[in-house]
Amino acid sequence: MEKKCFVALLMVVVMMCACWTGVLAEDVERETFTSGEYEYALLDDGTVEITGYNGKAEKLTIPNMLNGKKVTSIDDRAFYRCDSLISIIIPDSVAKISANPFAYCSTLKSIFVSSEHPYFFAIDGVLFRKADSCLISYPKGREYTTYNIPQGITAIGNSAFFCCDSLISVAIPDSVISIGDYAFFSCESLTSISIPHSVTSIGDYAFSWCKFLTSITIPDSVTSIGDEAFSSCSSLTSVNIPDSVTSIGDSAFDFCKSLTSVSIPDSVTAIGNRAFSSCDSLTSVSFPNSVTSIGDSAFSYCDSLTSVSIPDSVEQIGTNPFAFCSKLKTISVSPEHLYFATIDGVLFRKADKALISYPAGISSSTYTIPQGITAIGDGAFSSCSSLT
Repeated sequence: MEKKCFVALLMVVVMMCACWTGVLAEDVERETFTSGEYEYALLDDGTVEITGYNGKAEKLTIPNMLNGKKVTSIDDRAFYRCDSLISIIIPDSVAKISANPFAYCSTLKSIFVSSEHPYFFAIDGVLFRKADSCLISYPKGREYTTYNIPQGITAIGNSAFFCCDSLISVAIPDSVISIGDYAFFSCESLTSISIPHSVTSIGDYAFSWCKFLTSITIPDSVTSIGDEAFSSCSSLTSVNIPDSVTSIGDSAFDFCKSLTSVSIPDSVTAIGNRAFSSCDSLTSVSFPNSVTSIGDSAFSYCDSLTSVSIPDSVEQIGTNPFAFCSKLKTISVSPEHLYFATIDGVLFRKADKALISYPAGISSSTYTIPQGITAIGDGAFSSCSSLT
């Protein structure tokens, strides 16, 4: 399980490189220093932020001073893969912890702060921030299979439960408003989770790689679902998206290989790039008349799709959204469609007379592009193996 988690972590590092570029550039610009087993950077107010730890302690008390300077902040990668840690104590001087800095500590069981800490508190070894009642870090080394988030907590922070693969279920109270980026990433044993009606946003990669998650109900309070929020949830069989959601993020459900159906409400206007890519079991999709844009490769590699109907509301279609759909034989639009047309199941854009998508499931060995077509779009004939 630890090996799988490490592989998942490597994938996250690759995926986040673009997002970290600006942050890393900033880190390069500021000078870092060493004090014993710690690395730190100077902040504008003369205090320091811990940026790294190179020790092998099992029970660690973070100092409140380094080289005579007050420790006030912990960087979100400061304790990256400190696999020796079992418990850690955070001093009262620390005022800022952004994303979970202990997300990759495989043996960490408890995080402690004093009862008088002005900025943070801990309950049963789980770390919370006082200012916004946010759950910052659930230690990965805890071996419990269930966890009830305390009532009154309003946010689940970025990477809060990252790779906590012992958890089978987590109870979220109706005080929680937001679920952060990577909040439950690669919680591989998680089989079910109930999202309360208080939640309005689900972050990027929030439930990505929860491989045994079989079902999830998204309440109608949710207005935002982040990129790859449920990607690689390979056991997920169905998703009901509420009519409060206006857009489906990039790769939101890609590699949900067991997903057989999806209900898109008429509140959705945009379907992101690769939103349902590689949903091998998806047999049909119904677009509401509210959808105005379908992203690049939105339904690529959906090998069970046989036909698709695009509503008149759609104004923009990205690079072949149905590329590599090996059984897709027909794409259709109404004769009155303002922006697109189909001829014998092949999709064209009217504005520039471009051929956008030739269904890969068409069995013909030859095809004659109609006279008057001026462009062949990117990936238009992807995986059309019957054409000779």
